[in-house]
Amino acid sequence: MKFKGLEKNSVIREIGSIFRHQGGSDWHINVKLAPNQKKYYFGFSQVPVLARRRVLKATEESLPAGFKSSVTVVNTRFWEAERIKACPIPAVNRQGDSKQWCFVFDFNGTRYFLPQIELARVLFLHTAYLARLSLTHNGLSQEFDVQQESELNKVWINILPTSSLPLNSRRDDALRQRLAWILLDEDARHSFESIATYQLKNGYDSDKYRLWDFQFDPPALAGAELALRGHYESELNAFFVYEIDGISKLPSSCPEHVDIVDPRYAAGQPGQGRSGQARSNTGAELTIDDDEEPNTDLEELQIDAPAVIFEFAQSFKTTRIRAGKTRAGGHGTKEVQTEPLEKNSLEVSTDESSIHGTLSPADYNATSEKNDNADIYTDKFKAFDAMVQQLVSTPDCTHIHREIRKLPTIYGYSKNLRRDGSPRYLAWHVIKKSNHFYSLVEVDTTDNPSSLSTLLLKQKYGSFSWSQYIRELEIQLIKHSLVWPTSFLTRTIDNNYKRISHPKSLPETPGLLNQESIRKWAERVKLEVFSD
Repeated sequence: MKFKGLEKNSVIREIGSIFRHQGGSDWHINVKLAPNQKKYYFGFSQVPVLARRRVLKATEESLPAGFKSSVTVVNTRFWEAERIKACPIPAVNRQGDSKQWCFVFDFNGTRYFLPQIELARVLFLHTAYLARLSLTHNGLSQEFDVQQESELNKVWINILPTSSLPLNSRRDDALRQRLAWILLDEDARHSFESIATYQLKNGYDSDKYRLWDFQFDPPALAGAELALRGHYESELNAFFVYEIDGISKLPSSCPEHVDIVDPRYAAGQPGQGRSGQARSNTGAELTIDDDEEPNTDLEELQIDAPAVIFEFAQSFKTTRIRAGKTRAGGHGTKEVQTEPLEKNSLEVSTDESSIHGTLSPADYNATSEKNDNADIYTDKFKAFDAMVQQLVSTPDCTHIHREIRKLPTIYGYSKNLRRDGSPRYLAWHVIKKSNHFYSLVEVDTTDNPSSLSTLLLKQKYGSFSWSQYIRELEIQLIKHSLVWPTSFLTRTIDNNYKRISHPKSLPETPGLLNQESIRKWAERVKLEVFSD
């Protein structure tokens, strides 16, 4: 994350009060950096990437700061609210941000001090858009309309035509899922809306500014697990949290399937890039200008940020549909493929776009692959897994690894998504036979008229990295419109690959395979593996 005007390797030491100019609408947050420099505040839009001891404009990769710890939340209703100065660690309570609010609780004999803004950042402030919206009274109601039919047990989230929700959040399944949780879970929604309520209630005015020390009411989070890093003093049995790396087993009352009705989904036409797909970072180095506005007519960009694991206790699925369509027919218009950015560097802004802006609009993407809830999308792989199990039951054949991955977003290409807007997944297994390693790869193409054969890969080198190779294969697969990239495979592993056709399902049970079909599928794979 490179911010314009910052010195290289700037470390966030303190995060202070929030303020805006009297009569103004743009909120800022005081931040102290090391080394000391002229910039002492950021736009509130940058909160998604602001955590204590993070390094901005880093010249090289470095290990995250702080001692690791994990806690299981009983119920946040038992937590206390204190100023940071209540923390007994001298290096913490003597800092300039000591009057900011934190949550205080005990776990396994240690007293934890968790800054309130850090918990809100991980729970809600995932993007610049959500950070701005959290400070707007009744902001959710101004952007979205929720409709429910209790008799049919169905729920719709309508994105209002005036909503400024970025394209990246509309298209990305993980971001849509988080938004649905904020809107539909009563406890989460109250918590999100309490941010603006506290600002109105406890903010105070000076001659030039409206100021506020961040506070909010957290959801109960009963049973949730937090992965933390921070300053730990064993003699004091005290832990001050710098950053939350992830939250798992997050309770949710959302239904199993949520339709999100998007008026911009039907607007995508050739030549109208802003109704299509947001650009990901395709090689250009993005510099964030915190002082300039973006222009509404420029195409939206995506800033890769440190990923935070965000996992619900109960999985649920969101589907983006166009207005007036049911779930079954809710796929959008075909998007035109476009060439990626040619520039080596580009200045962007994460503020709200306007016609007076000068820079390209951008927002953060901090979704984590570990939080894709892949199990709700992967019924297709049950037969594939069963086939592999039959394969490894053979003597001298060992199962090494199994993984299900969401295909990556690549600007100008849409095959990473199914026709209903949900993510497309790839499954791969690694097996070992007679000191040779093989990988079997399967892609979910159940929404396509033609299926993709199973791909069998043989390890070429002793130090071969399957994980890195699969990542490269995914990119080539999407760019070849879900056709195995022959030239890439030949160039990288010579002739050490085979395509193995699927067994056909019976007409009366389309898409389903019986045990005999799976057995024959496994036999065809064995012929290729055992022929070496």
